[in-house]
Amino acid sequence: MDKTHLRSRSIEKELFIKATPERVFQALTEKEYLECWFLKHAEVDLRPGGMISFEWGTGTSNFGKVLVLEPFHRFSYTWEALEPSPTTITFELKPRNDGTLLHLIHSGIGEGEDWDHYYDSRNKGWSVHLKHLTDWLEAGKERSW
Repeated sequence: MDKTHLRSRSIEKELFIKATPERVFQALTEKEYLECWFLKHAEVDLRPGGMISFEWGTGTSNFGKVLVLEPFHRFSYTWEALEPSPTTITFELKPRNDGTLLHLIHSGIGEGEDWDHYYDSRNKGWSVHLKHLTDWLEAGKERSW
């Protein structure tokens, strides 16, 4: 049996955002807010087991299924796209002083050549996306498409 499929890597990012956990959670879960900072078009069935669909405006789209929905604390979904198998995105929110500590975990990224480009591009991509999220929540700067 090939054991490379049993191992996985994760991308973890943590940042402080000057916005309430409620506002950050809305930005991560609601169509109209996702389309301000993250992607061109979103469909979100916001319930455990609900389907999500993200369109990036470049002919690329992703879809997944909501795994965990704990308003203002935790949101997790599968990320099913071009990779060899689904990965999992988890956002954890903790109130901190005048804002929110956001912890992103993108898990289930495999090992080996097929996954290396995926890992590198998602690691860089999440840095950019989280900057867009922070810019939008703190300064009202919407992403232009």
